[in-house]
Parts: sequence; C-alpha cells; structure tokens
Amino acid sequence: MGGTFDPIHNGHMMVARAALRLGLDRVELVPARQPPHKTRPDISDPFQRYAMAALASVGEPRIGVCPFEVAREGPSYSIDTVRSFAAPSRELFLIMGSDSLAEIDTWRECRTLLDLARLLVYPRRPFSSRPFDQFIATLPEWVRQKREEGAIVALEGPPDDASSTALRRLVRMGGPVAEHLPPAVAEFISKNNLYTRDARGLEADAD
Repeated sequence: MGGTFDPIHNGHMMVARAALRLGLDRVELVPARQPPHKTRPDISDPFQRYAMAALASVGEPRIGVCPFEVAREGPSYSIDTVRSFAAPSRELFLIMGSDSLAEIDTWRECRTLLDLARLLVYPRRPFSSRPFDQFIATLPEWVRQKREEGAIVALEGPPDDASSTALRRLVRMGGPVAEHLPPAVAEFISKNNLYTRDARGLEADAD
C-alpha cells in the first residue's frame, strides 16, 4: 500500500484493515520518497514520513512498513516496488483508493503493473458516490477488462474522506487533529513541529 503518508492518518489505516479482512497475510505500507504525481515543494522528509507510518503500525501485527522507496533516489514508481516484491510463490496485491484508480492510465507501465499484482480499491470521494462497477465503466477499456478478469477488487467500507492536505492545513491553523490521527503520530507531529510552515517556508500565524 503506497502513498505519500504526509501524514499517515486513520483513513489510511482503515483502508489497510479493510484489505486484511479479505484474508491477506500482511499489508506493507510503502511511503514514497518522491511521489511522481505530486510536485508540491513542502513534502516532508521521507524518513519522517516513514517514522510516522511505523508509529501508526505499532500494535498492528499484520501491518508493516517497507523502506524500499524511501531508501532509493529519484521518483518512486509503483511498478519498481511491485517488481521488488514479486516472487513465483507470492501473490501480490496493490492497495489504492478509487481516486488513484481513476488516474491509473497515467502511471508508468500501468498495464504491466496489473499483470504483476491485483488491485484492491477502496472507495474515496468523489468516485464513491456511485456503485463500483458504474465507476469502472467510466475508465479505459483495458481497465474494464482487468476488472472482468478479477484483477481489480473493490474493498468494502465507509468512504474514506480523510485528507492529509486538510490535516496539514489544520495543524498550521492550530486546529484539533488528534481524532484523525493515530495517537503516536499526533505526538510525533507535535514533538517535531511538523506542518507549522506553509509551502513558502513561512511560519504559521500565531492565531
């Protein structure tokens, strides 16, 4: 389960647990060092994001954190990560939100990606407002075919409306974020003074 995880929040963990309910042996959270589709200048240090993911997974024996992407220079492409996990005896699943699936045609080697791993897709707004197969029907033909072949599986659960962007903004404004974060992650953010500067590197207003 890849992501920027800036910060990781309860919505991310809800998705991971939904995947485990399908009977997976384990879910690995894979923080991206340099997300190819995100170019904002204020992405947190990758090792801080890795640390937050590790803290979030404490007490979750079937959820781990993989350092593969944060340890590599350059953009973090999912196809490289999936290939690193691939093995003849291992069945792989790539976990994502429906918002990511809507953009899958823009991903590097996207068709090969779906040959190597099945997709587990969690509902995220605005794409969760319709039945999953109606959503799939709006995607390219090759994606629809992969759904028919069973390579794309819908995860069940309430729509994930959580937003790391909104949480970063809330921290800068001094708003309450604890209810949206694993407690250890909220403490890490506070202790390390994360997200108190805006994208231009300016201190957040005191009020």
